Amino acid sequence: MARRQPTDQRLVAAALDLIERNGGCRGVNLRQIAARAGCAHTNAYNYFHSLEDLFWAALYQATELQIADIARQLQTTAGAKEPLRTFLEAQVEFAQEHPGLYRLFWLEPLTGEPPPRVMQRLDEMRARWVRFIADRLAAQPSPTDPAWASQIVHGYFHGELCKLIDRHVFMPKSDDDRDRIVANTLALIDLVGAAGKPRRSVRLPP
Repeated sequence: MARRQPTDQRLVAAALDLIERNGGCRGVNLRQIAARAGCAHTNAYNYFHSLEDLFWAALYQATELQIADIARQLQTTAGAKEPLRTFLEAQVEFAQEHPGLYRLFWLEPLTGEPPPRVMQRLDEMRARWVRFIADRLAAQPSPTDPAWASQIVHGYFHGELCKLIDRHVFMPKSDDDRDRIVANTLALIDLVGAAGKPRRSVRLPP
């Protein structure tokens, strides 16, 4: 790990690396993180109040990595694919390649209040879901509320990704996992769109 990096950045990078290696936060402690970052574990408290505080910083950095990855794929496939399809494919691939980070996003029971910058990034992702789904629903004759549709679709999509990264022996790995999940998600959007707009809008939960 580059010693020229500021210590707080080295600690976050070390936490992310260990979370990736362990497949989640379980078993990752401050001594391990500090050793990998090249500093004493007591020194970490000069930058983070607790291990949980460091995990929140790691989660923020992980969201930055995913957002940058999605942006690259959207730029690469511009004009060749529907942006929503690329958006979905990028998230499936990220979960497949970084299951530990996906668990950090959605499955790790981090305590305390999320830092404002973490909430800002998650809100941006939610807004992006709504925008992409709104574009898809624009072709539907019924005026479906995209926020309501996003809540339903995101629940299915997130559930599939959780099954994907926590696959049991009775769920054999398939080369078409990404295509299957994306195709089913697009079909679900169309089905929800055909149902029309509900009476009250429901905000997509974190």
